[in-house]
Amino acid sequence: MSGAGIARTTTSVSLIAAPLLGLAAAVATPALRSTRQAEIQSIAAHQNAFYVYAICILLSSYLLVPAIFGVMNRLPDRNPAWAYVGGGLVQVSMLIAIGDAATELLYWQTGARGADLAQMAALADRYENAAGASLIYSIGGLCGLVGGVLLVAGLIRRRSVPAWAALAIPVGFVANVAGFAAASKPLLIVSYVILLAAFVRIATLPATARVERATEIALAAAGALGPQPRV
Repeated sequence: MSGAGIARTTTSVSLIAAPLLGLAAAVATPALRSTRQAEIQSIAAHQNAFYVYAICILLSSYLLVPAIFGVMNRLPDRNPAWAYVGGGLVQVSMLIAIGDAATELLYWQTGARGADLAQMAALADRYENAAGASLIYSIGGLCGLVGGVLLVAGLIRRRSVPAWAALAIPVGFVANVAGFAAASKPLLIVSYVILLAAFVRIATLPATARVERATEIALAAAGALGPQPRV
């Protein structure tokens, strides 16, 4: 298979696998609670289930990077530059989100047998409320918001994907953030169902040549592909 074919397959599979893994995480999680102490206690009571959640949410975050490349691949070659800038900002947000998802494995250990749950809850609160830790995630959220608007506007303007699928992307991400913030498992599940519906539809659409080539180069640089021939 050519480099372009591998890139196309990688992004198409990621478009489907990322929200599916997120949905599995949302179903598995036992620990969405309104207070940190209650959350840690829930983790302690359901260690295996929370580990499944933590692994699935991390893998989903990894795959959202090539998945967003898959969305960008549907931008027409003559689309305005700001649409590509929007896609880049969303990628920054996704990369930052990986760090946030990785901390779920740390939270998994806060409920390990023998741990002082009160101390673990206090430590988790200190981490969540530390400006030095929260600043980077706030930047990621802003990048995702601004970039998402630009990317979706480009998709709708050129009619490169159905309007409902383009609009479902920011709706799904906003519902996802709201689900975590409100400690609502049903809302979290709904957010991934919305993203899955949008991403599956986008995965069936043809990619454009220029952006697909850029994706191929980016994946090769990340080690997803082998050495690429000069063109």
